[in-house]
Amino acid sequence: MKKSMLVLLTLVPVAVGLVVNFTLFVPVVGSLLFFLLPLATTIFWFYLGSQYACSGWNALCSILIGNAVGILSLAVYVWQCVLLTDENVNLFLAAASQMFSAATPTYLFGRLVMLFEAQPNYIGEATALALQVIAVLYMIVIFGCGYAWGKRTAFRSQSA
Repeated sequence: MKKSMLVLLTLVPVAVGLVVNFTLFVPVVGSLLFFLLPLATTIFWFYLGSQYACSGWNALCSILIGNAVGILSLAVYVWQCVLLTDENVNLFLAAASQMFSAATPTYLFGRLVMLFEAQPNYIGEATALALQVIAVLYMIVIFGCGYAWGKRTAFRSQSA
């Protein structure tokens, strides 16, 4: 696959996040998409990581290029939602920065992120930030596993 196509495919989680967020309040369909699309994105991200293994880039470059959108969205989220005061927040940037993480199965680690709050069962700013960080780390790990799988598969096919 061409490198330009690989880079373009890194925007898929943002598109999935948009779909998840816009359909969330649609009865039945929104709930179904909220659970299924992040799992499909996880499988796709593993596949994309395996495709990056065949691209000729080394592991670190592949992981950084493949997850650049997620890392950038996390940086924008921290800038907009943590570093700025409420009256200075750009709502478009704040919402757009959460699209990448909306494509991850955040419901799997919902209880984990609440450990970052001082009060039990409280969802606040620390929980939201932890959710964003864990979502990006999750995608990096899935991508890295796909990359390792792709390298292993390519090595086995060359030795056979």
